[in-house]
Amino acid sequence: MKAKETKLCKNKNCQKPLPEDYKHKYCESCRNKRFDKIKDGTKVGLSLVALFVGGVGLIAKGISENID
Repeated sequence: MKAKETKLCKNKNCQKPLPEDYKHKYCESCRNKRFDKIKDGTKVGLSLVALFVGGVGLIAKGISENID
């Protein structure tokens, strides 16, 4: 008779036991932390894009004013 292997969270720091019928690799807490990191990274990326586009717009406006 085989002993049942307990599924564990794949996070190295967590290793919480997961239920047998749990369909994800990470526990709910680790999944939420990961989602928060992704969400924060997206905010930073969009902020950088906005700054870049705004800077390019100001430079273009300054160049067009110097032409006249």
